[in-house]
Amino acid sequence: MKIEDIAMADDEALAPVLLTTLQRLGQLGRSGAAALARLVEDGDADFDEAAEWIAEIASGEFTP
Repeated sequence: MKIEDIAMADDEALAPVLLTTLQRLGQLGRSGAAALARLVEDGDADFDEAAEWIAEIASGEFTP
């Protein structure tokens, strides 16, 4: 998927891209987290909401 396609992608198209991206950032370790942190703006409500969902999934507490 190209970056310009993300704005119009639905959840079923985005989920596998996000999963693969998060796994790769995990492989990169702290440098991957630092690269992401440089892009995230303070007070980004969309990012904060997504991060909460991801944390819930990671902890096993998410129920669809």
